[in-house]
Amino acid sequence: MISDSDNETEVVSRNLCGVVDIGSNGIRFSISSKASHHARIMPCVFKDRVGISLYEVQYAANSLVKAPIPSTVIHEVCSAMKRFKLICEDFGVPETGVRVVATEATREALNSQEFIDAIFESTGWDVEILTKQEEGKIGAYGVISSFNTVSGLYIDLGGGSTQLSWIKCLNGEITQSSTPVSLPFGAGALTRRLKFESKHALLLEIVDAYKAAVAKIDIPKEMSDEAQLNGGFDLYTCGGGLRGMGHLLLSQIKEYPIQTIINGFSCSFSEFSNMCDYLFLKEKVPGESISKIFKVSDRRAKQLPAVGLLMSAATEALPNIKNVHFSEGGVREGTLYSILPREIRAQDPLVIATRPYAPLLVHKYLDLLRTAIPTKEIPKIVYERIAPALCNLAFVHASYPKELQPTAALRVGTSGIIAGCHGLSHRSRALIGIALCNRWGGDIPEPEEEHKKLLEDIVLRDGDKLERERTIWWTKYLGTIMYVICGVHPGGNIGDGVFHFSTSEKEESTIDMQMLSLDESLAGNGKPSSSANPNKRVFEVVVKINRNDLKTIASVRQRIITLQKKIRKLSRGSSDKVKINVEFY
Repeated sequence: MISDSDNETEVVSRNLCGVVDIGSNGIRFSISSKASHHARIMPCVFKDRVGISLYEVQYAANSLVKAPIPSTVIHEVCSAMKRFKLICEDFGVPETGVRVVATEATREALNSQEFIDAIFESTGWDVEILTKQEEGKIGAYGVISSFNTVSGLYIDLGGGSTQLSWIKCLNGEITQSSTPVSLPFGAGALTRRLKFESKHALLLEIVDAYKAAVAKIDIPKEMSDEAQLNGGFDLYTCGGGLRGMGHLLLSQIKEYPIQTIINGFSCSFSEFSNMCDYLFLKEKVPGESISKIFKVSDRRAKQLPAVGLLMSAATEALPNIKNVHFSEGGVREGTLYSILPREIRAQDPLVIATRPYAPLLVHKYLDLLRTAIPTKEIPKIVYERIAPALCNLAFVHASYPKELQPTAALRVGTSGIIAGCHGLSHRSRALIGIALCNRWGGDIPEPEEEHKKLLEDIVLRDGDKLERERTIWWTKYLGTIMYVICGVHPGGNIGDGVFHFSTSEKEESTIDMQMLSLDESLAGNGKPSSSANPNKRVFEVVVKINRNDLKTIASVRQRIITLQKKIRKLSRGSSDKVKINVEFY
């Protein structure tokens, strides 16, 4: 319960929880806040990882014979766990607020009980060994937490095993296969088997296993019908092996502007499958052998050919895939997301991430902005997600030097104040940056213009090109409108009847008047002239201003003239067109 007297620190400190994910390729620690006002983005106050591969330590270098987890490794793990317990105490995490979960490598270890007993004796923490089905379910929750909405197939690739399921989350309601499948084809396991077995025989084994798995997860007919309508399924991926694949794909796109964030990166199926086939056939990563792939360790890089083998086989057995999405979320994030109530899961992570920076009367800004939007005609993501996030961030850069404001705004989602927030796709990061840049006038130097174009390219990467172009157009339009709104009302004191918009859609051939400039409107001597192009959709937006409001006339006269020019320029060559007229009363 949050009271008016509580400050942020007090609220967060009462709602901290710790999670330990004992995985096959590493052990991950985190302390996160589950305070209701920001629980949807699960903000971390501490995060650490110990690079102990419990899968690798159970095998000799050139052997498939399994051995117990060595006592030296158990001691090392217990030391790391004791350190994390001290950190939890420093942060004030309650004893009951820590959950320790373990997956394949611990579950299948010959001395599994000895291992978890040693952890209990060192820390007093019980280790919860997830079953194969539980691991699949919790991993799916982690992926779902990483996006606003999901609907499609899901693959988690760990060190010892891989999970397959279908998942869907809409308005916080989660559905997934009641029979997810776990297969013994982890990145580490396959890398080891490739040393002793024929890769073609392995390929056939994996294809057969995935065909049986696809039948077992029982994909709903409505999901299959939707995929057929959309040109294929969306495939959501997580786990270290597939994150490594994502970073490899990013490294091949030299000018891609978001290289440091894997969560929310998407690519077409053809990009993905081509890379998988290359890794499978060449048994090495593209490029020079000495080149380092960002965020891919040497051990992970050596596993990438095995990942290529697995996914080449999997895609032969899976139904038609359209796009592949990469997630940072896994068992650790899924453990946190699973405890959130439905109403919090239903929240938009972009809106929640930007809400702490909102002006006091943000709802008035949003209401005014939406009077300038033809609601039924613009892409849903722009109206429902970008518009409220833009209003939340409208004054974040107000204290910056004027020449820095649009540049800093452009990078708000990639290296700015919301860059570290969980649950944002690369597409939404690009769009909010573009919108906020235009909110500050959009006057940026040439290198930043190039960066802006690269952000636009992210939006255009997949899906219907015309619809994506419209998404970019309306995003820029919103930012340009906010440039005027925030100039008129820099303090949020939005009075009724002083300044608002009205919108209508018209056939261009029926519009007998070109846009009148502000000066022409004031003078009342505009000379209409005809302009017709029946192939375009044309919207008329009227800026209605009280002629007697001195603040409006004096302070934003130039901004409204600039608005007309910017929107006129924006409309050139676009399938949508907006004409700005000014009406004084």
